Amino acid sequence: MIVADPRVRVTAFCDRDRRNASLTARESGVDAELVADVGELAGKVDAALVAVPPRFHAPVAIELMRMGIDVLCEKPIAITVADGERMAEVARETGRILAVALMMRFFPHNRWLADLVEDGEIGAVREVLVEDGAPLDWAMASNSYFDRKATGGGVLFDTGVHLLDRVLWLFGDLHDIACEDDAFGEGFESNARLTGNLDMGGRKVPASFEFSWSHRLRRSIRVVGERGTLEAATSNPKILTLHRMARQGPMEMQIVCASHWDSHSHYRAQLDDFIEAVGERRAPIVTAESALKALAVIETAYARRRPMAQPWLARRQVPA
Repeated sequence: MIVADPRVRVTAFCDRDRRNASLTARESGVDAELVADVGELAGKVDAALVAVPPRFHAPVAIELMRMGIDVLCEKPIAITVADGERMAEVARETGRILAVALMMRFFPHNRWLADLVEDGEIGAVREVLVEDGAPLDWAMASNSYFDRKATGGGVLFDTGVHLLDRVLWLFGDLHDIACEDDAFGEGFESNARLTGNLDMGGRKVPASFEFSWSHRLRRSIRVVGERGTLEAATSNPKILTLHRMARQGPMEMQIVCASHWDSHSHYRAQLDDFIEAVGERRAPIVTAESALKALAVIETAYARRRPMAQPWLARRQVPA
């Protein structure tokens, strides 16, 4: 996608394993320099996409920014809030652009959802319900999803950060956080449930979040009000659905928020924003500071998490 952009010239691919860099160059059809060390990029690039495992986001991004290179970093911004804050601090010190690839921020139905809620379309908000789940079944090039040397958590950390980020960005901070998941000991969770209260216009609004790597869930944000429900589904970001009870019974209205949107549009919008931010020397839409809010919620949730009930794993009591 970025290779075809006329505003960009790809000059280098960097990976500790040159075979990975070579594979990327071959699949993208770009004749670029292959390097194995981030330091070799000094003076050769103006901006970089950091797509390494999460544990390396902070050291790699910081090294790049100190070399005068702008950064678009994969999500989550880091594995700890402290690391993310250090990245933001270095960006300020060096005057570099630091954007975070939370691509769901670019869904067109986001602003419609926030505006209609604020305008009172569904009346006073009673609760916010968030679900996102599907089997984690795609082919992987490494074990980094489940390796503590590479990442910082499971489904809440990897998938949940997208939905948490959107809700916090659109509606406000989350307080009174509680969490349960199916992690065991040093393992990572495949299922997680999170609850709390959103600060929406000075009111505490209950919110619940459920994420899964093992089974399918509704995959949407639902804002439930006294007069109806607004639903923003992950599967169709150009549509917002209004559910309401009418005189004739239940009514469903689809609100078209974008005339054209495909499965790659949010990635294009994200890259457009980063390229323009670099060229104009302005803040990107997803700044490090704003991305840290979701990571802070996840960090708190992990600190407070309790075991999720799994009766099928309970030890069976055998009568004496």
